[in-house]
Parts: sequence; C-alpha cells; structure tokens
Amino acid sequence: MGVMAVPAGLPKMNEEFVRNRVLEWLSKQGYGVISKVKTLSEHGEDIKVRRTGSQNYFIVECKGEPPGKNPVKTRQGFFVSGLGEIVQRVKHERHYRYAVAYPETYRDMLFRRVPWVAAKRLGLEFLFVNDDGKVKRITWLDLHSRQMSQTSSSTRNQR
Repeated sequence: MGVMAVPAGLPKMNEEFVRNRVLEWLSKQGYGVISKVKTLSEHGEDIKVRRTGSQNYFIVECKGEPPGKNPVKTRQGFFVSGLGEIVQRVKHERHYRYAVAYPETYRDMLFRRVPWVAAKRLGLEFLFVNDDGKVKRITWLDLHSRQMSQTSSSTRNQR
C-alpha cells in the first residue's frame, strides 16, 4: 500500500516511519484505495485514503521525532504544527475522518494540551505509533475519560 523505506541517518521514529505504519494500519481498517500519500518535500495532507467500496475518506497528518541531539525540546513545536495542519484541513463533511499521527512519545502531550471538547467538535482522532510499529487510536472519548479522571484526582488531592 505505498510504503516507502525509512531514510538512513534519521531517527527511527521519523515522519516516514510513522506514515508507513499508519498506512499499514489503515489498510487493515479497510482503507485500501490511496488517494494521496505525500512525500516529505510535498505540501498538503500526508495521507488521504478512501475506504474500499465506499466514499469514506480518512485524512491524516503525520509527525515524527524531531532530528537532533535533544528532540524533547523541539517535540512540542512538532506537536502543535501537526494540530495546526490538520485543523486547517477539517471540513465538516459526512464522509471524512481526520487524524494526526505521532510517535508514542507525544502521547502525554495530547492529554495535557488538547481539550476533549475541541477534539469532539473538530472530529479529530489521534494515532500513536510505538517502536514496534503498532498503532493506537485515541478519540475524543478517550481524551474525555482521561482528562476527567485527572481532574477528579487533582480535586481530591487539593482537599
């Protein structure tokens, strides 16, 4: 399904790795018709696929680990960039789903930075890729559950 090799010299969890694993995951979810897979030098959504036998599309913006000696410092910028890029593409059309895909190292940032209500209203999903290439999908419901449990535990701790 259009999987490309990870370029040498870049972190394993770079954008290419994340994109390739997400493409494999989407294929298993029944998205078999590729409308578009962007290379690193192209503009636009990274992945746009159509579910086989339907008019349902899934648009995904992918981000990888930042290159360099200290990716932790620049990870936040990549996180915000991915959100901004997908939000600009959201059209509330019936047959479209939207997601941002990140390495698993971004996961805690999602729960801290993205309000569940924003994800719900925008119809955003989040895909996290681990080192083994497994993809975990997080929806606004998952965000809601986690953020509500964190709010109640912090309220209890303040008493």
